[in-house]
Amino acid sequence: MNRSKDGPQYRLKFNDNIILIDKKKFTLLKFIDECNSITQASKQAGIPYRSALKYIEELEKELNRIIVSTQRGGKGGGGESKLTSDGKAILKEYRKVESILKMHADVNEIEANIKEIDYKNKIAIMYLNDEKIILPVRGDFEVGDRVLVLISPEDIFVMLEPQESSVRNIIPGKIVKMELKDHLVRLTVDIGKHNLLADVTEYAREQLNLTLGKDVYIGFKAAALAMVKI
Repeated sequence: MNRSKDGPQYRLKFNDNIILIDKKKFTLLKFIDECNSITQASKQAGIPYRSALKYIEELEKELNRIIVSTQRGGKGGGGESKLTSDGKAILKEYRKVESILKMHADVNEIEANIKEIDYKNKIAIMYLNDEKIILPVRGDFEVGDRVLVLISPEDIFVMLEPQESSVRNIIPGKIVKMELKDHLVRLTVDIGKHNLLADVTEYAREQLNLTLGKDVYIGFKAAALAMVKI
């Protein structure tokens, strides 16, 4: 994920090509799909027509494919512009990224490099404060890729001692902040170079006697992690 003047840009991979797309380009393509017209889509999206054409040209150059098919009309008009299957695929992939981020507005974000990949078992390995972290490989990733790992606070387990279970990723930390949030207790846990948010019930807080400054262990399953190449 990169930043531009139009907000965050997301790297989407199609075959062997990478494209950068932000909210403005997505909105333009969405309206082209709805209006079947670049002119009408640019007006709906609040983008100058020439800028709209430039956005389309940039995306097609990056993808090396046509994403908008234009059919010119005669003297009486009747021309139209439609998204190709590749154009529709861009919309689909962008919506998937947005839906993940909306579902987890308070998602924990960790940037790291992939150190190892087990292609047979479809898992990647990175290190966080010298602790091995196992992640699922969903997509085309390579050793050395810089990735953004997303973890929902609801998917983090809080323990007083490491436990043998299906939770393979376990990291020691210290509770540095506690607050009520949506009928849950939101913990901020310092794990060294990062602070991670974890949500627990008031019952769990009482049972574990969780207090400020308490040393704990946090854990999360590999399946609960999402990984985005940046």
